[in-house]
Parts: sequence; structure tokens; C-alpha cells
Amino acid sequence: MNRETALPKIQVSKSSALVLLGLGIYLAYLHRLGLGEVAESLQGMSLPFFFAALALSLMMVGFNALSWKRIAEELDISASLGDHFLIYLSSIFANNLIPSGSFSGETARIYFMGKVAGGSRYDASFASVAASRIITAVPFVLGMILGLGYLALGSSAPPWALTACFAMMVFSVSAGIFFVGICFEERWLQRMVSFAIGPLERIFRREVDREVCSGAVSGFMRSMQMLLQRERRGGLLASLGWAVAGWICLVMVAFAAFRSLDVEVSIFAILAVYSVIIVFQTFPFGLPGGIGLVEILMTALFFAVGVSIYDAAAVTILIRLVQLWFLALLGGVSTLHLLRRIERDRSCREPSESSSGAGI
Repeated sequence: MNRETALPKIQVSKSSALVLLGLGIYLAYLHRLGLGEVAESLQGMSLPFFFAALALSLMMVGFNALSWKRIAEELDISASLGDHFLIYLSSIFANNLIPSGSFSGETARIYFMGKVAGGSRYDASFASVAASRIITAVPFVLGMILGLGYLALGSSAPPWALTACFAMMVFSVSAGIFFVGICFEERWLQRMVSFAIGPLERIFRREVDREVCSGAVSGFMRSMQMLLQRERRGGLLASLGWAVAGWICLVMVAFAAFRSLDVEVSIFAILAVYSVIIVFQTFPFGLPGGIGLVEILMTALFFAVGVSIYDAAAVTILIRLVQLWFLALLGGVSTLHLLRRIERDRSCREPSESSSGAGI
């Protein structure tokens, strides 16, 4: 087995068909809702606020890249902020084009970091991504708690909305505790990897070297334990600070979208809706980025917290245009740039290696 993580492959025809299916579902929903009324809500859009939403989405990526970079530095991974930024965008592209939750995006991050950061180990890259996920989950959980508290005590949201938010919170916290557990308990992770090898061999029709996998898990655990050392706590706190800034920018994208339509909404209501949507997007529904289903649920939740149904649909379109299509487009360009860079570096190495071999 190759010791390197493989880049997730995008089946263009399949992904395109699924994207069209998702768009068809949402267009059918909008047609039933009232396309004319939704279009009327969009007509009054303020361009300065919309461009502010675009800028905030890029700031969100930048802050999350800074958070990840701070962790990578603690694991002696050498890569520039620009590299982290481009790789993070690439992971967004993979998440939105490959219908497998967030697994594809994290795999892309590990792959590109291993290629771009010269000399970095893949187990350290794994650990940096895993630790990044744990740290960025902290402001998400806090925002979820604040949003649920607002819905329960400060709004007249219907019972189904409260139930959905509470269920998503329980699910995400439980999944987070499980994820943290396997990241710091080698026996659990070794068992999970051993259990997954057989199905992976059948799916990809390739033989997996179990000793290599076991060694990679041990290296991953050493890297994770390294992050718990006392002298590295300052780096983790700095990473958490950047993650909080990224989460604030993410929420402010929706706030700017609402302001672009001159619609008043509580920031806590946005927190509640986002909490449900972000967890919902991780479910393997088979549609890239949850296209169609996410838009319908977001529209329904914004309506549930007091926004008119047509404004809710209009602001959902703007939010998804910024956070899905805009970032996916930039992520696609970033992915092409990184792949060409890796190929160029490989081409430069091969002549030098050939010359060295000829001189022996």
C-alpha cells in the first residue's frame, strides 16, 4: 500500500447529475412556494451588504486557515498561510462536489498538506486536521447552545424547530465526544482501522498493508499526544481564538445577507439555524453539499424563527450563493492550482534524480 493518502476523486458526470437533481428539487419547492414573491424579495438586495457577505466568507476561510496553521506549527509542519488558505478552499470544493459528508474535504487537506509541506509526515498532517476539527467545534457548540437557549426562552419558535435544534445538538455533541475519544485512545482507533480495512479493500480493489496502517495510527497518536504537552497550550489557545473569529465571520455572512434585504433578525436566531444546518450537511444524503435539501430546511427554519417565508427563501439563496457556490468556485480554482504545482514540483525533481542516478 502507498503510504500516502490518495486525493478523493470527483466523478464529474455523477456529481453534475446529482447537483442538477438537487437544484431541480429546490426549484420545484420555490415554484410551489411562489417564485414571483421570492424574486420580488431579491429585487431590493443591497449590493454593498452582499459584497460584505462575500468578504466575510473569505475572512472565515482565512481565520480557519490561521487556526489550522497554528496547530500545524506545533507539530513542526512547515507551510505558509497562503498554502493553508488554498488547501482549506480546496477542502470546501471537495466537500461540496463529493457527496460523502466532510470526509472528502479532510482527506483533501491531508493529501495536499503532505505534498505541499516539504518533509512533513502524513501522520502529523492527519493529527493537524483532526485537532483542527476538534478546536473549530468548540465555538460551534457554544453557538449552538446560545441559539437553542434563544429559541427556547426568547422566541415563539414552533415545537418542531426546538426539537430539531435539540436533536442536532445532542447528535453533534455525542459525535464530538466519540471523535475526541478515538483521537486519543489508540486501541479504539486501531480496532476501527482494522475493521475498515476489509471493506476498503473491496471498494477500491487494492490490497492494504496492515502493518503500514498500524504504524500510521501509532504515529498519529504520538502527534496528538504531543499537542497535549504543557508548552503547546499557548498554541492551542491561539488556534481556538482564530477558530472563534472564523465562526463569527461565518455567522456574520448570514447577518449581512439579511441586511442586504433590509430584514431584521436576531443573531441568536441565526446561530440556532446555522447549528442545525451545519450538522445536517454532514449526513450522507447523496447530494453534493446537500443541494436542495439544505436550502429547503434553511428556509423552513428561518420562517420558524419569525422571518417571512419569501424573505427566508430569498436570504437562503443569497447565503448558499456565498457559502456554497462562491467558495466552491474558488476551491475548484485552488485545487487546480495545487495539483499543477505538485506536478510541476514532481517534474523538477525527476530530472535531478535521474542525473544523480547516472552519476553513481
